[in-house]
Amino acid sequence: MEKNMLLQKSFDILLVDDTPEHIDVAVQVLKNSNFKIRVATDGNTALKLIYQQKPDLILLDIYMPQMDGFELCRLIKNTPDLKSIPIIFLTAYSDEESIRKGFELGGQDYVVKPFNASELLARVNTHLMLKCQAESLKEANKELDSFCYTVAHDLKSPLLSLNKLVEFLVEDYINQLDPVGKELLYNIKEKSSEIIHTIDRLLEFSKMCEMQVNFEILNLNEMFIEVCNELKNLEPERDIRIHIQPLPKVYGDRVLIRLLILNILSNAFKYTRNKPTAIIDIQSTEENNEYVFSVSDNGVGFDMKYSSRLFGVFQRLHTKDEFEGSGVGLAICQRILKRHNGRAWMTGEIDKGATFYFTLPKAE
Repeated sequence: MEKNMLLQKSFDILLVDDTPEHIDVAVQVLKNSNFKIRVATDGNTALKLIYQQKPDLILLDIYMPQMDGFELCRLIKNTPDLKSIPIIFLTAYSDEESIRKGFELGGQDYVVKPFNASELLARVNTHLMLKCQAESLKEANKELDSFCYTVAHDLKSPLLSLNKLVEFLVEDYINQLDPVGKELLYNIKEKSSEIIHTIDRLLEFSKMCEMQVNFEILNLNEMFIEVCNELKNLEPERDIRIHIQPLPKVYGDRVLIRLLILNILSNAFKYTRNKPTAIIDIQSTEENNEYVFSVSDNGVGFDMKYSSRLFGVFQRLHTKDEFEGSGVGLAICQRILKRHNGRAWMTGEIDKGATFYFTLPKAE
């Protein structure tokens, strides 16, 4: 199947090298395999060719005058429309330092010069195949999101009608029903409202990948305090103690990051509900080029052996009788963080609370 995938498409490969004999060998090897080859002998020319037509793969010499391969790779990987292009470094030296630096900058592989024809061809074919598979998976996920959105949208309208009919029934006929009938009617109303809420969350989840992201500098301290106060006002009778360590500013979308904070804190408030005093600690640490944030609570916690289910859609570790919810909130959090090049994970222990961790890149 992989070979068929490569045969069915004409691939464009950009070769960036300033050594004529190396260019001749690479072009000969790749043309024999029916690849379309374009050649640039310096970084600036390569950039012009890339913007004229985005290549499927770049073979990039490390050592060139003016702009070396490392700098060109950095520019490509920092450009959103170009960063998915696989880059294979070409180097006359198999020194570990050059290889390490190339991988750190986002290169996918390397080939040592002078070329071994079969090795060069095998590496090119491998990374083109991986690129095809990634594109197919991305398209499949897009279709799945579209399907989920369509199904949820089409279900919502008749359910809203059903919910309204139940309301009319309650208003006009509730006094004509015996206790059993009243209980059944209220159960129908409760369940229809619950399904509508679940569909709303599914629609919200489906839109996560399509929402326009507008980045700006965000004050997380202010955002956490604002959301905490809103949630506390909804349950004024509870003893909720929140400790917020000074948090760094981050670069992100205000609407999505606020939704992230709301989902995280809503869970902390919900799962501490049975505690006489709820304690929520919000902290951050700095690691390399990112910040790691943590939101800890002293709630019911969870068994870590089920942690792999936490970020799945409609996955729950507690029954609806114990705690309300649709099982979509954490999946939404994960999608928001992916849009910001961040990560999320959780730790917990039964009856000893849980901690939600997430990362965000440092604001430049």
